[in-house]
Order: sequence, then structure tokens, then C-alpha cells
Amino acid sequence: MFTRIVPTVARPSFFHGARAFATKPRDIRVTFNLPKSKPITFMAYEGQTLMEVAKENDVDIEAACDGTCACSTCHVYVKKEWFDKLPEVSEDELDMLDLALEVSDTSRLSCQITLTKELDGIEAALPNETLNQYEWDKN
Repeated sequence: MFTRIVPTVARPSFFHGARAFATKPRDIRVTFNLPKSKPITFMAYEGQTLMEVAKENDVDIEAACDGTCACSTCHVYVKKEWFDKLPEVSEDELDMLDLALEVSDTSRLSCQITLTKELDGIEAALPNETLNQYEWDKN
């Protein structure tokens, strides 16, 4: 007898945990200040990254490496009052921020910001442009 094998479709990593969030309440407010646009606020789950919230809500953020801290295309500016509440920046994140354009004192990679109740109301702005080092390194 033959057995039918159905191939699975590879999905970006931010979809892997989707079921874990299905029963959690969206009780964390996240506001993105977009270039040439009004601020937009979304409700998010505790445990999501800022990048996942942006991608889920079609915010124009590239996130080329899909949250693996291997590029700088999810670079954001976190509002100072929220920046001080974030965990310390890792060496890997600092290395990627060194490659980003227009870095400021409150620059972070949105894939490295995991939302907690303490971050309810966090505000982040997107830079005017990004440099896709991830794709550039592949060539």
C-alpha cells in the first residue's frame, strides 16, 4: 500500500506561537509612530515581540530575517520613557544596530523587544529608511 505524504509549508517563525496566543487576552497597547502618518495603536498579547505585532498588523516594517537578530530592518526608535523599562541590549543586537541607518540613543530592534504587562502603552517610531544587511550578506 502507498502512504500519502503531505509536505508541510514553512512559515515564518512569528506564526509558530500563534496557537499559544489564541487564548490569551490582547491587553497590551502598542503604538507605532509611522513616517508621514498619524500614530497607530494596536492591542497585543504578552509574550509577542514588537516586530510580531507590527507584521501582524501590516505595519510597513521589513523584518527581513524574521526575528532572528540577523539584520537591522526591524530597527525602531523607542520613546525614552519606555526605553528605560526595556531589558539591556544584547551584544548581538548591538552588532546589528551598528549596521542600521540613523541610529539614536533609543534605537532597538523590534524583534528583541518581548512585550510584558509593564510595557503596556509602549511607543515606537519607525525610521525613514533601513538597510537590509541580511539580503546584502547573502549575495
